[in-house]
Amino acid sequence: MPAPTDTASLTHTPDGGLSQTEVLARRKAYGENRLPAEKATSPLTILLAQVKSPLVYIILVAALVSLVAREYGDFAIIMAVVVIDVVLGFAQEYQAQKTYTALKGLLKPTTTVLRDGERREVEAWELVPGDLALLSMGEKVPADGRVRESVKLGLDEAILTGEAEPVTKDVGQSAFMGTTVVAGRGLIQVDKTGPATELGGIATSLQEHVEEDTPLQKRLKAFSRTLTLIVLGFTLAILATGLILGEDFLQMLRTSIILAIAAVPEGLLIAVTVILVLGMRKILKRNGLVKRLLAVETLGSVTTICTDKTGTLTEGRMRVSMADILDADRALQVMVLCNDLEGPVDIALWEHARLLMGADPQAMVDRSQRLEEELFTSETKYMITAVTGTLLGGQGYNFLKGAPEIVLGMCEIKPEEKARHLGLVDEWAGLGLRMIGLAVRPLGRLEDYRGYSWVGLLGLEDPVREGVVESVEVAHRAGIQVKMITGDYPKTAEHVARRIGLMQEGEGSLEGREVADLGDTELQALVRTTPVFARIRPHDKLRIIRALQAEGEITAMIGDGVNDAPALQRANIGVVVGSATDVAKETADLILLDNNFRTIVAAVEEGRIIFQNIRKVVAYTLSNSFAEVLAIFVAMILGWPAPLLVAQILWIHLICDGPSDIVLGFEPMEKGIMDEKPKSLHEPILSHLGLSLIGVISVSSATAVLLLFHHMYAVHGNPVEGRSIVFASFAINSMVYIFAYRSMRQPIWRMNPLRANMALVWAVAAGVAMAILPFLMPGLRSLLGIVPLSLAEWLAVGGVALGLLVIVEIGKWISNRAHAND
Repeated sequence: MPAPTDTASLTHTPDGGLSQTEVLARRKAYGENRLPAEKATSPLTILLAQVKSPLVYIILVAALVSLVAREYGDFAIIMAVVVIDVVLGFAQEYQAQKTYTALKGLLKPTTTVLRDGERREVEAWELVPGDLALLSMGEKVPADGRVRESVKLGLDEAILTGEAEPVTKDVGQSAFMGTTVVAGRGLIQVDKTGPATELGGIATSLQEHVEEDTPLQKRLKAFSRTLTLIVLGFTLAILATGLILGEDFLQMLRTSIILAIAAVPEGLLIAVTVILVLGMRKILKRNGLVKRLLAVETLGSVTTICTDKTGTLTEGRMRVSMADILDADRALQVMVLCNDLEGPVDIALWEHARLLMGADPQAMVDRSQRLEEELFTSETKYMITAVTGTLLGGQGYNFLKGAPEIVLGMCEIKPEEKARHLGLVDEWAGLGLRMIGLAVRPLGRLEDYRGYSWVGLLGLEDPVREGVVESVEVAHRAGIQVKMITGDYPKTAEHVARRIGLMQEGEGSLEGREVADLGDTELQALVRTTPVFARIRPHDKLRIIRALQAEGEITAMIGDGVNDAPALQRANIGVVVGSATDVAKETADLILLDNNFRTIVAAVEEGRIIFQNIRKVVAYTLSNSFAEVLAIFVAMILGWPAPLLVAQILWIHLICDGPSDIVLGFEPMEKGIMDEKPKSLHEPILSHLGLSLIGVISVSSATAVLLLFHHMYAVHGNPVEGRSIVFASFAINSMVYIFAYRSMRQPIWRMNPLRANMALVWAVAAGVAMAILPFLMPGLRSLLGIVPLSLAEWLAVGGVALGLLVIVEIGKWISNRAHAND
């Protein structure tokens, strides 16, 4: 590992820069100028992660039981289920990682250095301590260093500090890696590279974070524990009851194994994975790249979204929205000729001039000549140019623009006029506008800051993104709090918050200094009821996220800079915009490819659909499994032969029900899903309705098939014929009442039309066909231990299936009424 940079050991770099020999020696000593990145997850790690599921553990136990019992065919079928699930999950998560890596690899930053007395363009990773790096407008500082030369050098340090205002850098001051040059130019001597930089220190600390379980993982673990206890309880009960009744131990063990396999919903594992994969793809179509499979469902549990303002709620670009002009021609000249097209304000003035002129402002520049300039800095807050040319009739002028109060102080103006303009400034400030004053005078010395004439005031705004107002409304209706956490001024932040419906009358905001003065307990008491946090520093964001989580909130944090990374990592869902820094993206779960707030609301919506569909699939598969368990248990109590064999159970679970289990998860959004409150982390996967339906189906279905079995076995004395009708009935039943499970809220006649999920129609048709096919093929009849059924028997099977559909609908109606206020 390279030694940390020791700036004291560096000799002063000569004005011509380092020699190539020195560069190689220092790179060997200090390493490459690369940030410590989270190691790319290896394909093997992704593959093994797919196995770390409670559902997988249950199914593997069932496979082990089959192997011990020497049921090798059953073992092979069950293991095939696990393999298919692992391959599906691996393929999608690996593809998501490849997409992210490809996006990251598109950019290879370069920088200009002085080496061997020459200017050279090199990739940023090649820099070493002691290098002289030239900084120009729009470039990112490639490493930490000291400023050797500064010509009005201004840096945007927002990614480190969260402060929106540029910082002027003089000789001897520090410049930090990743910050952006927004004014002037400069030369720095690099003193720290890679992990030793401020940026590197943050990136290193992020790697120590331990991932917590997602809500779905917690719910699946709880569900799997319960299911394991139920399966174990039923198995031991059957084994003990059989032994008490004097049955053969090996026969009872075999019956117990059959029951255990019947209780395990093998198709559920693949169905949940496919639902999550489908959710990832749907979110990608809505401009969100999800990096982790399990993060998809977590989005549906979010209770609070914390977002920045600029570029997410707003477009991130300024435009002139209000103007008070005294001299239109001179004001236009100031907008164009006192403009370097650097930063959003200059661009906004240029575009406004283009709109007023109806032509390209460059034509005005081409007919003029700039003699000298004084650049804008965050300290002076103005810019002055000295310009002459044919455009100005051969005369020279000084053009001035800047903060209105500063510009007015340089103008010769009557006190009452100055007061009027300042009153207008206060009025526009209340509207959240950024003001620029314009002034002009005949050509004079730039250092003489007197004698200007006021020509106008412009108000600029960062427009709210399209769809944000509606998205905030949807979020609030869904019981999700939206909080603005910004480095901007309180008045500006509050104005935007009110404009988009995020802040209501009577609600206030907290500033960074107020947050800093609050203890953790005091912050927790205020954080839920405060919609806007302004002038916030990076460590304040982390405290806010922690306070929300301490109050039981499931948080999604939207950020873009390195300073956001700790808060992004702490949040339940870290969200970054597409233009975010690599360090921020490394920690994120979701990347907003269009930088738009409404994309995360869309992702939350997809997350809710996913959880809703997982609930449906779980309830449906367990209804099938528990009905089989109950039938086997009762038959054993009554001293009858097992009404189902292992091969028959696996055929029903995997061949008949398997495809329909999966495509039931394709159901589109139901009306009203975003009108519900977020689900509590403690709320189990199975709702009251789900549990009720499992009970109703289990009892009704088991009763019906046992009556059919009793008729064939007790009356006709033929257990094989009895198993045949039980097999047919269980296979067909689930293919019919699955349509009731398409919605747990609505009766079957009010659900989304069938064409909304045609995949289910085809899966059901295929399932019915696969239920009938074994009766038509001698080889399959032998494998499954069944015999052909008569027409009357098939009609009985169909009647039971339709009866169960009616029973499920009645059960839904009763349960929904009973729990209407839950």
